[in-house]
Amino acid sequence: MAKKWKYIIPGIIAGVLGLGGVAAYLYLKVIPAQQGTSTLAIAKIVPDEAWMTASINLDFEAWQKLEQFGTSEAQKLYKEGLDTLIKELDQELAEDNLSYSKDFKPWLGNAMMAFLPEEKSGGTPEFLVVIGIKDKLAALDFYNKVKKEDSLNIQETKQYKGVEIVKIGAEKSDNPGYVAILENHLAASDQVTTVKKAIDASQGAPSLGTTGVSAKAFQSLELENSVAQFHILDYAEIIDQLDILDEADAPEIPPELEERFKQVKSVSVGMGIDDQGIRFRSVTQFDPKLWKGQFDPIPGKIISRFPANTLLSANGGNIKKQWPLYVDHFSNIPEFASAIDAIRIYVRQTTRLDLDRDIISWMDGEVGFALIPSKEGILEPVGFGGALVFDTSDRKKATATFAKLDTFAKQNNIKISNSKIGDVKVTHWQVPPLGQNVIGRGWLDDNTMFVTVGQPIAQVMANRPKKTLDKSDIFQSVTQSLPQDSGYFYVNMEEVNQLLFSYPDVANNSEFNTPEVKAILNSIRGIGMANAQTDSSTLTSEFLLALKSKK
Repeated sequence: MAKKWKYIIPGIIAGVLGLGGVAAYLYLKVIPAQQGTSTLAIAKIVPDEAWMTASINLDFEAWQKLEQFGTSEAQKLYKEGLDTLIKELDQELAEDNLSYSKDFKPWLGNAMMAFLPEEKSGGTPEFLVVIGIKDKLAALDFYNKVKKEDSLNIQETKQYKGVEIVKIGAEKSDNPGYVAILENHLAASDQVTTVKKAIDASQGAPSLGTTGVSAKAFQSLELENSVAQFHILDYAEIIDQLDILDEADAPEIPPELEERFKQVKSVSVGMGIDDQGIRFRSVTQFDPKLWKGQFDPIPGKIISRFPANTLLSANGGNIKKQWPLYVDHFSNIPEFASAIDAIRIYVRQTTRLDLDRDIISWMDGEVGFALIPSKEGILEPVGFGGALVFDTSDRKKATATFAKLDTFAKQNNIKISNSKIGDVKVTHWQVPPLGQNVIGRGWLDDNTMFVTVGQPIAQVMANRPKKTLDKSDIFQSVTQSLPQDSGYFYVNMEEVNQLLFSYPDVANNSEFNTPEVKAILNSIRGIGMANAQTDSSTLTSEFLLALKSKK
């Protein structure tokens, strides 16, 4: 297949432009076609029956935005990698007297591969490639060169709705390809019927870019400087196409779970490079019946309880409301129901508490988790400790739960003590073999409590940091462009890198502690992720790899 398409793509322009006076037509339309080569524009040429697409920007100028980021060492790695890729492309194309830089780069834009349902039952899915032409004059120059290629076998054209379709294949090829030029795009397939469907779409027939759910999916991924996108536009179809349930060596999927999968309408993932770094966005559209819950706005108050140098944090909300929805959602799937029961049994056996009644029932506010650096006391070997913070409207029930835990701890030879750190009363658990306080907890106000691992972290949380995470420059720069009023997952890579290379095993590891690895890690400022439910049937997730500006 790769060899065949290697000949087809050079022949696309050679075959089509060389017939019917198309060269003159191109010359009259010399305006660069950038506006017609976006992913959404290409989607308007792909028939709406397509169930999966993958697209990538073949214009390396879009990727060169990465040059504004990173250390000089990272920049060197990036340029060497790009040079190697282009060199390998040129070596492959040299067999046909072609060069990527000279012959393809000037006109090649976005490319999309699409899979369509097969015409016959049990047949192979149809495959369509659509490529954007960003500069028609450059394409004409390319035509003038490749039309002399002897190895191409260009056969007579067939007109379909006023468009020339050319049959192209390498000499003596049994697997020809069919191509057509549609304004600023090339459409190619190994099936002539598939090319005809693309022509129909370009002339107004339903397409992925204009029809219902699929058009919404493509519009939702209009990232700044988008470089790659992947869409599953019919989740049920892809399950059938992959024959998951019929494969002898594939894990059996319960019918109930398969039915849940088929309620997902589409899944889309996009990647873009903007002024902050590399951004990924995913959009899942599903039947509203699939999930009865709704994401409530998360105030983000708990972030202000953590120190600015926090290594990692995550916050969310209202576990009390969400937990029964999850339980009900998966209750008819035996494997998931068994797992939930196993969790309940484990909690009861290890703590003598009822998971639903004693723990989850009072977790009706925001909840946050953080890893906080410290090399004091018990934390000296690992360099960090943990903190959980809960907002609750039922302090009485939460207090009763921890009283039960204290009783259970005493029965297992754990020493319980109380102290006052600042204005906060703190309860400590001391594990006998360690001889130090390991677990600490206290109430920061009437509705907010913390639980920590490591005595130094209890000190940090009770004293309220002078500079808090929400005021941190890194946290703000990483999260400000993510969906708002939602929980964040956040990593401070500057602090993580410093801690990571303080471990002797890492510092002395010749495979990990290399200039290349350190250059990449030192180019990352932070990582951020957030989810948002925009309506009753759409879930959006965004992930940002925040990069340091070029030095």
